[in-house]
Amino acid sequence: MCLKMKALKLSFLLLVLSLWIEDGSAKEKSSKKGKGKTKQQLCPSELSSEDLARVPANSTSNILNRLLLNYDPRIRPNFKGIPVDDKVNIFINSFGSIQETTMDYRVNIFLRQRWNDPRLRLPADFKSDALTVDPKMFKCLWKPDLFFANEKNANFHDVTQENILLFIYRNGDVLLSMRLSVTLSCPLDLTLFPMDTQRCKMQLESFGYTTDDLRFIWQSGDPVQMEQIALPQFDIKQEIEYGNCTKYYKGTGYYTCVEVIFTLRRQVGFYMMGVYAPTLLIVVLSWLSFWINPDASAARVPLGIFSVLSLSSECTSLASELPKVSYVKAIDIWLITCLLFGFASLVEYAVVQVMLNSPKRIEAEKAKMASKEQAAGKTPAKKNTVNGTGCTPVHISTMQVAETRCKKVCTSKSDLRSNDFSIVGSLPRDFELSNYDCYGKPIEVESGLGKLQAKNNKKPSPPKPVIPSEAKRIDLYARAVFPFTFLFFNVIYWSAYL
Repeated sequence: MCLKMKALKLSFLLLVLSLWIEDGSAKEKSSKKGKGKTKQQLCPSELSSEDLARVPANSTSNILNRLLLNYDPRIRPNFKGIPVDDKVNIFINSFGSIQETTMDYRVNIFLRQRWNDPRLRLPADFKSDALTVDPKMFKCLWKPDLFFANEKNANFHDVTQENILLFIYRNGDVLLSMRLSVTLSCPLDLTLFPMDTQRCKMQLESFGYTTDDLRFIWQSGDPVQMEQIALPQFDIKQEIEYGNCTKYYKGTGYYTCVEVIFTLRRQVGFYMMGVYAPTLLIVVLSWLSFWINPDASAARVPLGIFSVLSLSSECTSLASELPKVSYVKAIDIWLITCLLFGFASLVEYAVVQVMLNSPKRIEAEKAKMASKEQAAGKTPAKKNTVNGTGCTPVHISTMQVAETRCKKVCTSKSDLRSNDFSIVGSLPRDFELSNYDCYGKPIEVESGLGKLQAKNNKKPSPPKPVIPSEAKRIDLYARAVFPFTFLFFNVIYWSAYL
């Protein structure tokens, strides 16, 4: 029992010690982080009277302290009076391409707002017309609670300092400019994709002040400035539309809102070279089977299968790059039509094969061929002994007659060895009678007969397959129907979508 109590006390001490070490390390880290940060600047209303007394009387800092000494940033200008008119101005620094899968776009802008605050009117002893205020004083002033209604993600920029510009004018106008990067949603209508034109909005709305307290107004003149921006897939029209999107929320009231609409037309060049041209060539490639002999199935079937598989893979790869929408897009119509043409070429060959292997049509075609031969007056040629008949070939009988004539003249070696060369000429002494004719020329009776017998014993060449005329006629019609139909589809397609 004592051992258990000692073990419990030891574990408790170890737990307390570990917690104490962790607390000390956390404090050390926080102190290190605090050293790297600059001292937080206080607003003039938060300074003590001693701190305010140290400021020279005729300095700009003293003027700013006098403006903000009794200033309350929690209360809007003209409290319980007329609403504050906030004039909005935007300069677009960069414009990102629209992402079809997420349906959004990203912009880098300079957001500028100008409103009047009577509490910030510069005194008469201040010589300049405007006072440039340090961005750190940004939190000491009242600001409109503007936010982007269709924003997905946004961030400020603070390299190398906070990108905020703050001016106070003599009449109390406040100009606030800040640099932002904003990702905005843009619902896309992809019915005409890729020949589509998209309208993307940027909506600026008040979050907490109703229209009785705050109103957003586009600055007169050119409220949205944009330099010549080149996008990889879109052309931005310079004609920018402006609108009012004030919204009503049940239970709270009307909230001011202004919007700018950008019109972007998609460039078709990428899809022409990457989708339309390859699929067009694949469809034309599938038509080559119509000019191949119908009985050459080893050539026609792989060609049709290759066309269908290529078009199917193109449809799949393109579908992975686009959002899953329920309606049909223009490029879907093109790909489905090309796929149907490739599949139709396979079906056409299947029909040709059915006719090619039909016994009735083959017999009918043989009958037609026989009737044509009889009508042309063709008779079958007589066969000789080599071809299986009893008649003796002319060239063989001639050889036999010549051999008999020679044997009558040259009957023995002794006759040939005499000095009479009038018939046989000069012959060598070691010749054989069986190997020479009467004129002293060597003969090859056995080899000639062997060749003749080998030639006669050869297997006859296989007969050419009979192709029904209906099968040939289907290929003939397909050569004209398929290109003409596809051309007609192209005329309708491009006239409708371009």
